[in-house]
Amino acid sequence: MQTQAGNTVVLESASFPGGTPTATDPVCLDQTTKLLQEHGLATPAELHQLREHGLAPPQGPRPWDPLEFLAALRAPDPDVRSLEVEQLGRALSQVMGQQLALVPFASRLPTPSAFYDLNESLLAECKRMMTPVLYAEESEVIGVGSINPVALRITAQIIMHTLAERTGTTPIVSRILLHHDGWMSLCQQQFGI
Repeated sequence: MQTQAGNTVVLESASFPGGTPTATDPVCLDQTTKLLQEHGLATPAELHQLREHGLAPPQGPRPWDPLEFLAALRAPDPDVRSLEVEQLGRALSQVMGQQLALVPFASRLPTPSAFYDLNESLLAECKRMMTPVLYAEESEVIGVGSINPVALRITAQIIMHTLAERTGTTPIVSRILLHHDGWMSLCQQQFGI
């Protein structure tokens, strides 16, 4: 777990010019690609393909996280792909100074329906970033999970900003790195994607 620190992140909703949906969130794609490039975690050719795929129209039944695209480029075998996603998540976590641990049991956590009922706009933002809320103690202590530490950072900033504006109190938001399969299960449970 990692408590959100004062990193400044773009908070506005991401939309491609003209409102055309993309295969992944453009803000998350941009920030993930930048970190991968800065720290030599992907080749220029991989980054080019990642950007092309991420900004293209959606091709499947659900959006993809940028790390899933990169893992698919590197590991065509679906059985190996989940491990590649997890290794990329850990590597990004390290270069971001977060040292997030992978949590294997997160997919068994119940959906925080009361939190989402009170914060419908946050449900939409979490769905857009594919970052499920794992727990919410009122509006003061919240945990979010993802395979991508960049998506976690963006979502934590959105939640803190939104709740601080609404309640006057900035919540503590913990960020938890998830195993790929558990993350997919939670996205299906909470967002239907």
